[in-house]
Amino acid sequence: MVKKKNLSNPFSTGGGGVHCEANVQASFVALMLTGGHAPCLLYWPIAEIKLQGKIDGFDTDDLVVAVENLNSNERRKLLGQIKHSIIILQSSTLFGEVMQAAWNDFNNLKVSFRGKDIIALITGQLSVTDAHNVQWLLNQTRHTKDVDEFFRNVQQVNTAHPRVPRNWRSFSTT
Repeated sequence: MVKKKNLSNPFSTGGGGVHCEANVQASFVALMLTGGHAPCLLYWPIAEIKLQGKIDGFDTDDLVVAVENLNSNERRKLLGQIKHSIIILQSSTLFGEVMQAAWNDFNNLKVSFRGKDIIALITGQLSVTDAHNVQWLLNQTRHTKDVDEFFRNVQQVNTAHPRVPRNWRSFSTT
């Protein structure tokens, strides 16, 4: 008996992910053209937008927005990875790829972090659990002195923060 092929959803076959990415990119272009400001960055005008940053060596590459201080010419960047939806679990290959790209860029000399540049995962609405867990992770990154303390806190998550799923017990950055 020949197994019938499962139907694909229209979002997947119709280029929904591409449309989502284009919509987010167009929003930033509209901000630039209307004198708006990029979220998460200093209140400087948007000076440049790259729609695919891989060619410039960024792994978080769907969107690179640069803002510039008009007086000093100092620049700050937002590196954006755009996904229509994502499941934030250790077992998620997509989430792992996004986090690895962000880690690569965090260690990239072209990106000047330490309170200056931003890496963002731009996605559709998160589930309540994922939104809660992302807030917890962001707080851990803000309030730890180094990567070792961060991973120690995340590995102890089951006792420190019981609402975070058990499969978050360990992360790998390689």
